[in-house]
Amino acid sequence: MGFFQLFIDRHLDIEAIQGAIRDYFGPERAIAYFSSKDEMIESWGAGSDTPLDVHVVVEALSETYPLLIEVWQPGPDSLEEERRFAIYFSKAANCRSIITDEELNPYSWYCVHPSGTVETVYLTDADMGVKE
Repeated sequence: MGFFQLFIDRHLDIEAIQGAIRDYFGPERAIAYFSSKDEMIESWGAGSDTPLDVHVVVEALSETYPLLIEVWQPGPDSLEEERRFAIYFSKAANCRSIITDEELNPYSWYCVHPSGTVETVYLTDADMGVKE
């Protein structure tokens, strides 16, 4: 299953998040939103008339990056697809997104600006709001 993870630099209302995601994936995709990974995993056992195509978890994260958005969809993981999604989302929601750059350096990330510009940034655990 394909997986994207975006660390968002500001609070966004759920309507802005859902609107940007719906616009990206299109109205034909069945999308479900969850407030935690546990809630999403529990839903996998629940029956439904419409199979879910895209699963989205929106969680509070830290002071520096208040939102974590995780997206699961059919298909393999793809940095290129994640980057396209992050660029679209950052423009639509007018926010900065931090995504993986798939480098071995754990502090190296891509920062996607609202303009769509992508740059490499170096962030520590403290920058990301991880408590030691």
